[in-house]
Amino acid sequence: MNKEMIVDTNILIRLFTKDDDAQMEQLVQLTERGDITFRVLSLVLIEAYWVLRKAYNFDKQTILRVFEDFIEADGVELDEEGLLQQVLARFRRVNVDLIDVYLAEQSRNLRLSVLTWNARDFRKLECEFYRLQDLI
Repeated sequence: MNKEMIVDTNILIRLFTKDDDAQMEQLVQLTERGDITFRVLSLVLIEAYWVLRKAYNFDKQTILRVFEDFIEADGVELDEEGLLQQVLARFRRVNVDLIDVYLAEQSRNLRLSVLTWNARDFRKLECEFYRLQDLI
């Protein structure tokens, strides 16, 4: 039986930090037997990044390596696979928040502008953006 399931952030954090041996073993057993496929939503991956940075003090490059290994693993499906690959690749090259990279990539894909007060970071992301004062 292979059941596809949306994965909560706490599952990813457990996998990435390996901070509970019993729960980690349960996850490994389920995935190795092929009982479940993880469906990872973009929002969950972005939240996992924030938790790993702020609560666990992982550095950006370590998190990127963990994410890239994880999303290539058997039994892992992404809701926006192509988009997330683009986001992670661009995020590796720029010094801005992950969510801002995601918004910039989405703005390009959807052909929509971003409304922000953060002009400095969005200039780095080379997407169309406006500050509120630009529109008034």
